[in-house]
Amino acid sequence: MRGKCSLLLALIWLASCDWGGGSEDINTPKLRTLQVYEREMVFSSSKFAIDLFHQLMEAEEENHFFSPYSIHQALSMTMNGNEGEVLEEFIQLLRYEGLSTAEANKAAKELTQFLKELDNKVKLNIANAIWYKQGYSIFPDFKETVRNYYRAEVADLDMLDPQSVNVINNWIANQTEGLIQEMVDEIPSNAVMYLVNAIYFKGDWKYRFDTEKTQKAPFYISPSREVEVDMMELNEAATFRYYAENNLRYIEVPYSTGQFSMGILTGTNHNLDEVIEAFTFDNLENWREQAMEANFILKMPKFKMSKKMENMKEDLIAMGLERPFFFHPDNFTLLFDNPHDELKISRVIHDAFLEVDEVGTEAAAATVVEIVERVSMPSGPTIITLDQPFVFFIQEKHSGALLFMGKMGNPELL
Repeated sequence: MRGKCSLLLALIWLASCDWGGGSEDINTPKLRTLQVYEREMVFSSSKFAIDLFHQLMEAEEENHFFSPYSIHQALSMTMNGNEGEVLEEFIQLLRYEGLSTAEANKAAKELTQFLKELDNKVKLNIANAIWYKQGYSIFPDFKETVRNYYRAEVADLDMLDPQSVNVINNWIANQTEGLIQEMVDEIPSNAVMYLVNAIYFKGDWKYRFDTEKTQKAPFYISPSREVEVDMMELNEAATFRYYAENNLRYIEVPYSTGQFSMGILTGTNHNLDEVIEAFTFDNLENWREQAMEANFILKMPKFKMSKKMENMKEDLIAMGLERPFFFHPDNFTLLFDNPHDELKISRVIHDAFLEVDEVGTEAAAATVVEIVERVSMPSGPTIITLDQPFVFFIQEKHSGALLFMGKMGNPELL
């Protein structure tokens, strides 16, 4: 049931800009002209979102849901700890080719603030935080960048304390209204930094569905296979932006003032693979431009879904971010100003939740980038201290004969 819907729900964050379908509701959206670098940021994050969507769809799961904005933000923060070839890999992955690092950071700050303040009737929270291992010292420039441009909370953390995992998990739960719980299972002993993004969205439909009209109805996975869903239905025809070509239909289902919407792309022949193949950045721009207002009664499933990716490492490597996932002296050279061993990203965890009902949509997601240090043998001679009871014996090497045996249990009694 949720395969088609999950395809397009990744677009929910892309609908933040006015693509030609303004609305005249009681609350006027706080629109302003986007700066050139902000528009470049929209293009970059949109291209990244669609690239990632196609990468994740290769897993052939029937349903999927994630927040490309959250992942893009977390990796953008992480990008700032690098330089040279490693930085270039981040730039290529995040599609920042048209922006300098400074412009990307500035655009991330201003675009995020714009989205959060755009619509008073939509609740949107985007927050960042960074925890680093106690005893380590962060480069002042990195700390200033993430605090200034990503509004990140930056604090040290006793990562050897088993309870420290609760600090990260509780922060994520608070930022997502409790929808994302216990995201991090444990903190490994060689962890040195966690870069975390959390996002929460709650918006009411501009045209609400009447709960009394919701009833069981078939959802056709294929012409010969159907499942039963709770199908919502509007009481009367409403105005939507709509575009159709060949076997594809593009619909914008607006929230509140219409500045946020749920984009839906579906087919007419039950061929989801065909829909996915058509979903490109250029096509999306074309559908938005060509869409026109149309009046119709909309029916759509009521549903809830969640998806956790325990580690996005292989997907991100496949998309070109390689070196940061393997210990290398060039990794994260701009993070710490005290001596440390080689670093790498060990995990990129992503967890997302979505609920669509008659009133509107509630969605939350969080992304955690875990950076660890290579555990090397200490330089100089190893010191082993026999400071507890032990067994000992005297043996002959060639024969293996044991000549004497004993134990040391309490030296005080000798």
